[in-house]
Amino acid sequence: MAKNTDTPPSAPDFAAEIATLTAQVQENANKFLALEDENATLRRENRNLSERLSTPRKTNNPDPKRDITKYCEFHGDHDHSTPDCISLHFEVADLLKRGHLQELLLDKGKNTLAQREARRDEQPTEPTPERVVNVITGGSEVSGITYSAARRHARAAVNPETSLSPTLQTRASNLVLSFIDNEDSTLINPHHDALVISLLIANCRIKRILIDNGSSTNVIFLRALKEMNIDDAHIHRRSTVLVGFSGEQKFTLGDITLPVYAAGVNLHITFVVLDSPSAYNVILGRPWIHDMRAVPSTFHQVIRFPTAWGVKEIKGKQATSRDCYRNTLRAKPSTL
Repeated sequence: MAKNTDTPPSAPDFAAEIATLTAQVQENANKFLALEDENATLRRENRNLSERLSTPRKTNNPDPKRDITKYCEFHGDHDHSTPDCISLHFEVADLLKRGHLQELLLDKGKNTLAQREARRDEQPTEPTPERVVNVITGGSEVSGITYSAARRHARAAVNPETSLSPTLQTRASNLVLSFIDNEDSTLINPHHDALVISLLIANCRIKRILIDNGSSTNVIFLRALKEMNIDDAHIHRRSTVLVGFSGEQKFTLGDITLPVYAAGVNLHITFVVLDSPSAYNVILGRPWIHDMRAVPSTFHQVIRFPTAWGVKEIKGKQATSRDCYRNTLRAKPSTL
């Protein structure tokens, strides 16, 4: 007969094994209790949600007239499909937005609709900038970036009725943009200062922006793009020519489209990128001014424009304007 050579575990080993098993049981019990608490919380939340939400009323059609081939998951009933129900919901919402069917709403629905209208009429708050970045003519998307395109643009002025665009009239707000002779007594007078402002461009607070209605293009300088932490790869490499006052030419690096935020109005604006020393970071010319339907006044040091919330304005920085003028005179003459 073979002898059993296995030795029984010693008392210390057996006690350690019992302790390990006990710890595992306690850990599993704690996990179970935690899951039970979580499930109880979810059940309470579902019960509260069910009390707040009422079950949609089922259709009034008698059973023989119902289309049992269609089922609505929202109403939990036959007679119409879920996509048809959703489409009807959007159609009713669109009619309410246009002012129809409002007399059929209950008081609660009317109050909800009034609150939505009030929120829509509020001017959006200015976003927080991520960074602060402390007469040129050239290519314009409307006027053309080549001589032949500019010539066609000039010929269109001979017969303006053939080239009128109805899109401008659809945005008309009938707001009056006016200026008073002595409306701002804080200006340093007399002055011949240019209009220099600051704006949010690509969520960066850009200072030293020249408003120049003598420029047929919007210009952003490469140095400013680098300060904005915008990579050169975003530049569309399509070089155009900028022509100075006396015919000097400067080739651009290309163009880039960036969002420009001004008093609640956010437009995507195309800039030509110029690698050249400048006292300014950006030059906003007629393309941006006209897109904003704005009227700048260097005398009043302000630019005003219509918005959905009335006439808004951005005041110029007279001290910054004079500092840029001084830096321009101190810089070495350039070809542009």
